[in-house]
Amino acid sequence: MKKFLIITLLLTPISAFAWESFMDKCIQSWSGYPLDSVIKKWGYPEYERNIAGKKLYVWETYDYDSDVIPGTGMSISATDSKGRETTFTSGGQVKLEFCRKTLEVDNNNKIIGGHWEGNDCPKFYFVGKKFVNPENNEWAKR
Repeated sequence: MKKFLIITLLLTPISAFAWESFMDKCIQSWSGYPLDSVIKKWGYPEYERNIAGKKLYVWETYDYDSDVIPGTGMSISATDSKGRETTFTSGGQVKLEFCRKTLEVDNNNKIIGGHWEGNDCPKFYFVGKKFVNPENNEWAKR
């Protein structure tokens, strides 16, 4: 048990670094490329924003993961006057998982920067390769 704990503690910073490193490199792979090439790969953004003279495009994904914790959930069934049964459930917890990728473009619609945030962004290349620029893919060059 002690060895497992030590190995887990040692690997945790490595996996966190790999996650950040992959997403940062993914965003950077689009630098200098036209916005249209990103749209061809990622699809249309959820929205566009102009903030402080900067033109930003944002792609978002959300997933609500609902888990009922044993012993804390409760269900109540009721039947209305027309015989329809409805069940109400309470307890447990809901976890929001999301990934937001934001790209900044210049006046010529070329990518000049970007960032990401969230707890559900791809952590490794084999999971998130769909977000990497295929024309500037450092993993494919190896």
